Amino acid sequence: MANLTDNPVISQQSVDALVKKYNEPAWLAEERAAALRSFDKMPWPTHRDENWRYTQLNRFKLDGLELIDAPKSEETSERIKMRITDSDAEGSIVHKGNKVIHYEANITEAGVIFTDLRTALKEHEDLVKKHLYSVVNATQTKYTALNSALWENGTFVYVPKNTELELPLGAFHSADRGGLTANRTLIVLEANSKATFIDEYTSEEFAERLFVDAAVELILGDGAKLRYVNLQNWSRSVTHLSKMVAKLDRNSRLESLTVNLGADAARSEVESVLNGPGSESEMLGLYFADKGQHFNQYTLQHHVKDHAFSDLLFKGALRDASQTVYSGIIVVDEGAQKTDAYQTNRNFLLDTESEAVSIPQLEIKANDVKCSHGSTISPVPEDQRFYLMSRGLKPEVAEHVLVTSFLYEVTSRVTLPKVAEYVERIVQAKLGVPGVKEKL
Repeated sequence: MANLTDNPVISQQSVDALVKKYNEPAWLAEERAAALRSFDKMPWPTHRDENWRYTQLNRFKLDGLELIDAPKSEETSERIKMRITDSDAEGSIVHKGNKVIHYEANITEAGVIFTDLRTALKEHEDLVKKHLYSVVNATQTKYTALNSALWENGTFVYVPKNTELELPLGAFHSADRGGLTANRTLIVLEANSKATFIDEYTSEEFAERLFVDAAVELILGDGAKLRYVNLQNWSRSVTHLSKMVAKLDRNSRLESLTVNLGADAARSEVESVLNGPGSESEMLGLYFADKGQHFNQYTLQHHVKDHAFSDLLFKGALRDASQTVYSGIIVVDEGAQKTDAYQTNRNFLLDTESEAVSIPQLEIKANDVKCSHGSTISPVPEDQRFYLMSRGLKPEVAEHVLVTSFLYEVTSRVTLPKVAEYVERIVQAKLGVPGVKEKL
């Protein structure tokens, strides 16, 4: 499948309209134009591309989609209000389509910037210019080129050196209409700083198709520590594509959690570039597909410098003729001696109609490393199901127990208890546990 769109709105006219609409600086106008040129030159992914081989490419088409307009309503939904409260966020932004409909921040630490990306461009242009496109840009994929050319808003976080934020910050993305939209998250932590950030995507049901092209840039200075959560629970009319790249300098640490539970189809690309000695990246992932959903995950643990550590665990369950794909690679550069890297993907099949594909890989150019990778795909153990049912559990309750316990290895490692509890509730709702859906 060589062509996924003939969409006329992906054009220089659209770029010019964005620049004019927001009176953007010349340097950003040129970056957008260069990104569009990259987009035009890059081929669309095909099944000949290793990273896209098992992706259902027809579900990522852009045909007929207009750039998203203003939302039908600028009201904050009760679901989002509840999520802001439950997350204990010290600051929160609600993006609805291309509008910011809520902003609240109670940050007392000096020098911290937490705002939407559009405001950051006006008030902190030098910082944005320095870091925007530094780790996710138009040279990487067709979709990152599209995002780099046509993003309209996003979230910006800057934490100065030696500053620690104890409570989370959060961006909550919602929508009530279809179209094509691109957003960015840019988080910069200077040396020895600390923060927690939640990127959450959720919506009520709406009829039109929405395609979301998201980019996340995480930049960690020496000794910085970041907990980052990307939680995707869109309604079924949404196609979601996200690329997150983190660059870790000396002795920095990233704890990331990537969750895919909603949308019709979703692809998450999660990359850690361990660019400094002593850097650490813990990459957790959880997904549960049902009713024909397609979830596609690509991960990269790129060890550039020596004495760095990375540990990846992605686990997922699927049923109802769904498909999940995991493709991950550990790359160890020639100078990255004493690398310590692990990669694990496990999948749980709840019926015979669903399919899980898992492709773990290693590419090692150094000779003094510890690296391992592995994956499993297994059906529900019938002896375990039988045992639970023999103790009086109904079949659907037994299935709930088995799925929850299978995913617990991930949720138990999440250091944000309320996030873990919320993810468990969504899983329970998808399993049909009575009374749970009403609490979401």
